Amino acid sequence: MVRRTRSAKSLGTRHDLNYFKSWGLFRRWRFALSIAVPLIALLWLGATTVRKKETVYSSGPLSSAHSFFTNQCSLCHTSIVSGVKQAGFRNHPTDETCLTCHEAPAHKSNQAFTPACSSCHMEHKGTPQLARVRDADCTSCHSELTIKGGHPRFATEITGFNKKHPEFAALRSSDPGTVSLNHAAHLGDAILGPNGRVKLECGDCHRTPVEEAASTWKYGEAQIRLASAPATHGELLNPHTGRELMAAIKFEKQCAACHSLQFDKRFAEPVPHTTTDIVHAFVVNKFKQYVSEHPQAVREPIPMRRQVPGSEREMRVAANAADWVDIRVREAEDLLWRKTCKQCHQLDFSKAEAGVPAVRPAAITARWLPHSLFSHQPHRSLDCAGCHVKAGTSQKTADVLIPGIESCQSCHNGDPKQVGRSENSCFLCHQYHDWKQRKGTPGRYTIPQLTGALVSAGKPAE
Repeated sequence: MVRRTRSAKSLGTRHDLNYFKSWGLFRRWRFALSIAVPLIALLWLGATTVRKKETVYSSGPLSSAHSFFTNQCSLCHTSIVSGVKQAGFRNHPTDETCLTCHEAPAHKSNQAFTPACSSCHMEHKGTPQLARVRDADCTSCHSELTIKGGHPRFATEITGFNKKHPEFAALRSSDPGTVSLNHAAHLGDAILGPNGRVKLECGDCHRTPVEEAASTWKYGEAQIRLASAPATHGELLNPHTGRELMAAIKFEKQCAACHSLQFDKRFAEPVPHTTTDIVHAFVVNKFKQYVSEHPQAVREPIPMRRQVPGSEREMRVAANAADWVDIRVREAEDLLWRKTCKQCHQLDFSKAEAGVPAVRPAAITARWLPHSLFSHQPHRSLDCAGCHVKAGTSQKTADVLIPGIESCQSCHNGDPKQVGRSENSCFLCHQYHDWKQRKGTPGRYTIPQLTGALVSAGKPAE
């Protein structure tokens, strides 16, 4: 057996040195595709440019509010910032472009950090509302709140509605109102109404402005029933309008049917529910009118004080009509100031002129949560007492009867995609911008400019 000897040189000569120069099927296809794909892409981009279709450059769908100018990327992605043209292919939206259409007042004048518009309102995510900002955008400041100077007025460590959120500020103090009201008594089983005993419900007194204008009070007298609904040309465009908060309690609407302000048995008409000066003038005028129509009343004996069982009544006869009026006015006003009005109001006699006291302002709170948004309309399926749990037992005017944060957290406790949970994001109740500072933003675009339907001579395409 002959043994062959192979060297590396001899083995190397067996390989085809022109192998990599030959074009096989795979190589031909790869080369063709490397030329065709970029060429097709360029032709496609060129065609969209000619047709003015900028949608192809979008990284995702716009929000519903901005979707109509999806084909006008340059409206937001502008290369001119503060009048200076910026270099670069990718132009990020600036606050300047947002404020061209939207007036967005600052949160607080002493805030230590002001985020960019696009950092909270993120586009190209297909979100229906840009106002649905992430909790992280809010807690980035409010988890460790700092301001430029002084001390913050609000809680400095809030990480979420269910995480270190303080109790509502209104519940940390007492009701500043001065009108006495016993909720427990009014919600009892033996309330005396104008036509007998009634059982009041929360909705009999507390109603939204729309509900109040559209209905009457079932326990009221005919002459003091609520005004009927005003004539309209259609339904309200926003179903929440006029239904967010309860209307202010008015004596003429909610109280007058049961609490009559009658001041003398001679008159069926009660005194007006207004300032004490007007009430005094009304009472004087009524008695003057009465004595002019009944002059014989001057000779009738007048009891000088109210009858007390077991005591003799002191009687007096007026000297003339003016004296009779003066005696009757003082007697009627003593009843009004010391009993009728005092039952609900706080009167100040220290600066009384001609015996007429001043009434302290009612100071009824119209909005208990001034820094948050709330509407009763989405909560109409709930029983009033289900949230206002203390109303049925409250006997003091100073009691604040709005629901506590635990009541809200029992429903708003997480991701709405989970069964038995409702969304609890910050944006549901709070807004960043201080809309009270709005001054108005003039528009600058035409419809063709926004939609992109422009041709030469500035005319919209047909």
